[in-house]
Amino acid sequence: MRALPTALLLALAVACHREATRPPNIVLISVDTMRRDALKAYDPAAETLPELDALAAQSVRFERAVSTASWTLPAHASMLTGLYADRHGATDPRVRLSPSSMTLAQSLQARGYETLGFTNGGFLAPDYGFARGFDQYDSREVSGPSAEGARDSVFDRAAARLAARKESRPFFLFLQTYRVHDYYRLAPRTLPQLQRPVRSADEYEACLQGTERCDEDDWGTLRALYAAELRDLDGCFGRLRDTLVSAGLWDRTVVVLTADHGEGFDPARGRVHHGGRLDEDVVRIPLLVRVPGLAPSTVETPVSLVDIVPTLLELPGAPVPADLDGRSFAPWLRGAGGDGAARSLYAQEFYFSWWHATSIHSAAIRAHPLALAVIEGDRWYLRSTDTEQVYDVATDPHQEHDLGAGSGDLPGLRARAVTRDVDRTDSGLLHADQALSDQLRALGYAQ
Repeated sequence: MRALPTALLLALAVACHREATRPPNIVLISVDTMRRDALKAYDPAAETLPELDALAAQSVRFERAVSTASWTLPAHASMLTGLYADRHGATDPRVRLSPSSMTLAQSLQARGYETLGFTNGGFLAPDYGFARGFDQYDSREVSGPSAEGARDSVFDRAAARLAARKESRPFFLFLQTYRVHDYYRLAPRTLPQLQRPVRSADEYEACLQGTERCDEDDWGTLRALYAAELRDLDGCFGRLRDTLVSAGLWDRTVVVLTADHGEGFDPARGRVHHGGRLDEDVVRIPLLVRVPGLAPSTVETPVSLVDIVPTLLELPGAPVPADLDGRSFAPWLRGAGGDGAARSLYAQEFYFSWWHATSIHSAAIRAHPLALAVIEGDRWYLRSTDTEQVYDVATDPHQEHDLGAGSGDLPGLRARAVTRDVDRTDSGLLHADQALSDQLRALGYAQ
């Protein structure tokens, strides 16, 4: 066999080195309103979702991941800035993300990434500031109850873009979907899966908002609709994964699957829907991270949505700003563990509240939170305007028994809450056009 020329060997060596040291592609998927126990990885009794279950089997699973808020706007702002709501300022439908808050897309774009965003709009609309740093930000109108078909999803739009992609540089893809959030809207794609009569979407929305009291049959239908949307979501994710595999990208791509918050289905205790409550069913979230070449594992260390930005900057070697509220969990992905220092995690609510089991919202843009949660390991401290509770989710995972004044942790947790009860960053008013107002109404957020 003839020996290869030295120049060719050198070129091959350089190419191999470049490929080995090339930063990974990053896909961040946020499934709006997906409960933690919707996945078998967290609850063995959950329905089988073949595509998502397969992802979980290849991923590092964070057992104690929490959100920073109980609804879409502030939670996603934390996910994409690494800041708590009081610092990023996006706490109310009438205000935007603070212009001073650097987004993950901006940081990765500066690192040479192609940045792609595909969302279903609403609180993720460019008007709120989320398009900053994206080379392409596809934020089409929310489709409503009858439009978005099984093949015309945000996943399919993103998959088509990746399949047509010619760029050689790494990419960051952020994908957000309301597909599960809109379960009560009676989408034609999911109705055939139900073996029961249904009421109208407006009536089911009234159940969730507490403006109409609904019976167990109604709640059974709502749970069945939610499950049907999860099954549809599973197929959507599978098509995106197949595109990455076909394009030869899957083995060079970090995939993060999470949610901005969960959903409540416990009307007996007044824990329904989301927004305004900081209970575990809303604040605890799934978090799966698949890194090519790293073994699947389970991490018990508590983490938060604010930790996603520093992690996804550290993985490709990008600088991590020192002033973020989050800290990188990349060491846990590698099996090395972090510094082990205990810390408090927080969730805040500035806009929604519940009064006599009915959802209401603040008439004024608030400078301080209406409700606040402090989470330290398994201890949860929940404070609203007139109540405070302490729970131990290790022994009481669904927060049924308030430890209250009998908890020796109460004074310390209360003191930590005070440190987070600070003036909110003035982030600027939103100037919504009619199209965005219509989108928000379609999502059940009347303006």
